[in-house]
Amino acid sequence: MSQMSTVSSTATPKARVPLFTAEAWAPLKVQLFRSLWIATTIAQIGTWAREAAGPSLMQSLAHNWPNRPDMVAKVLVYSNLPICLFSVIAGGLADVLDRRRLLIVTQIWMVIISAILGLLSILGVITPWSLLGLTFLLGTGTAAFGPALQAVLPELVPPKHFSLAINMNSIALNLARAVGPALFVVVVWLVPGNETGDLRHDRSAAGFAYLLTAASFVGAAWVLWRWKRAPQRAAVHGEDMWNGIHAGFIYTIHSPANRAILLRVLTFIVPAVVMWSQVPIIATDQLHMQASAAAVTALLFTFVGCGAIFGVFLMPGLHGRYDIDPVVNVCTACFALGLVALSYVHSLWLAAIVLIFLGVNWVIIPTNFNTATQKSVPPWVKGRAISFYLTVLFGSFALGGELWGKVTTHSSIHTSLFFSGVSMLCLLVLAIWFPLTLNAGKDMSPAHSGPPSEDLLGPRPAASSGAIQIRIRYEVPPHRKEGLTDLLRDLRAMRKRNGLKHWQLETADLSGRSSLVEVLTYSSWDAYTRTFSRKTKWDVMLESLTQEYRVGSEGPVVVTGGFPVIASTKPALQVRPRGNGQRLSASENVSRTLDRLIDELFVSYDRLNRPPR
Repeated sequence: MSQMSTVSSTATPKARVPLFTAEAWAPLKVQLFRSLWIATTIAQIGTWAREAAGPSLMQSLAHNWPNRPDMVAKVLVYSNLPICLFSVIAGGLADVLDRRRLLIVTQIWMVIISAILGLLSILGVITPWSLLGLTFLLGTGTAAFGPALQAVLPELVPPKHFSLAINMNSIALNLARAVGPALFVVVVWLVPGNETGDLRHDRSAAGFAYLLTAASFVGAAWVLWRWKRAPQRAAVHGEDMWNGIHAGFIYTIHSPANRAILLRVLTFIVPAVVMWSQVPIIATDQLHMQASAAAVTALLFTFVGCGAIFGVFLMPGLHGRYDIDPVVNVCTACFALGLVALSYVHSLWLAAIVLIFLGVNWVIIPTNFNTATQKSVPPWVKGRAISFYLTVLFGSFALGGELWGKVTTHSSIHTSLFFSGVSMLCLLVLAIWFPLTLNAGKDMSPAHSGPPSEDLLGPRPAASSGAIQIRIRYEVPPHRKEGLTDLLRDLRAMRKRNGLKHWQLETADLSGRSSLVEVLTYSSWDAYTRTFSRKTKWDVMLESLTQEYRVGSEGPVVVTGGFPVIASTKPALQVRPRGNGQRLSASENVSRTLDRLIDELFVSYDRLNRPPR
């Protein structure tokens, strides 16, 4: 990226603020946020009671199966796989449909499926595969709920409290992570038969936990039902869900900041998930507590949750003192070392210390991933960006659960814990090239408050359909040509993020000056007009850097007969690499090849879905 489009940052130390501060609770002063926060906290407590019950129930159902660790891990896989598969669709729904209604429907869905799962468990007719199937259906509800809830968050609190509101949601999640499993422990103790170690007791206890989970969603549905929210405005220029998903995918592909965050999520969660997917195996095989495996499993979840709550209270102070990247990098290294230490622990109380330590670091890292995602995207694509983040996050849970389940089955829990910690340390080196704050300092707020005027768009062509082509001409002295070329490369990525279909740069040298022509092609007039509604203030600033070279433009012109393959008698400009005589790097060649492939796939998609004339 050219120096013109990067944000220079000076290492100015932040003020020394207290690590623990009452300001962390400021969002609770907003009545609506407070009510919804309490209701969703109760729902998450029920969810984590279910998360503790599921592996324990599978341990009981598959107690004599040779692949028991793998089956226990599959509970986590089937819980998170639908979030990976459907979050992108859910993000499109969150940006297109009314978010309040979507949230209410998901809560009712979770009540019904949790109640069915609870009744089947109590009646003793649950099987390992029916448990996984119903767990998958619960995951679909979570997939639909997550993007809508996070996308609606800016409506609930003032902008200055937005980061604190994200932290408050982390408090809710991690309070639930501690209280939910503890609630399951209470259920295990209260259900008759605990002292006998009967497998039927474990199934009944899990069943009652699932019924409590069903009841926990009722409060959130009630608060959402009473919320008098104004009807949600339609997406930009009537954009439908599938076009919205398409636009979100394209935005992510052409956003280096989002790609970096998603890569970091993948490389942290896949090793880290061994702690969650193998908790029952840690209790039985690492700590050798087969007699009270269900209670110990829930207790281990509780230890992690207690550490996470402590970590949440640390976060406001950490954010006041340090930037996101150093905090995440240090906590990732600490988490990796904690996994290695846990692989050598065989005492419950030593395990408690390590798990509390892991919990502190666990909450800080994904919360900062979430914060970085929210701050790296403009409002028009926020729901979809969150959905892609959730897709990678929970897809990593599913991938890691499957991976470590098989490693433990074929080796041991010690091997899984040890190598997960070592691999996390090795993958941390990627932080050098993929920081989480590539968009730091860029103003991502909308550049235009309303529909674009004809002064911006140009006159609408007389034709009613067809691709729109625009040609923008620049003249530049030869010694400044490479700098402008680098800037136009950045503009290309920006235009692609906002909806451009095809981009080409043509060049000619005339009278001692270089003439560059950007050829921009959009799929339709509506697609062209949407780009103005999507532009951020940073995008406009980037475009303004080319004004001194710009000498005119042609278009918009409708190109009939489908999507054109842009051709010209002028030689196409081959963008020079940085440095003299150097070839493009492997990563740049791969990036360009993938970009061309994606363009061609979507051109084919558009042709197949074009309505008949």
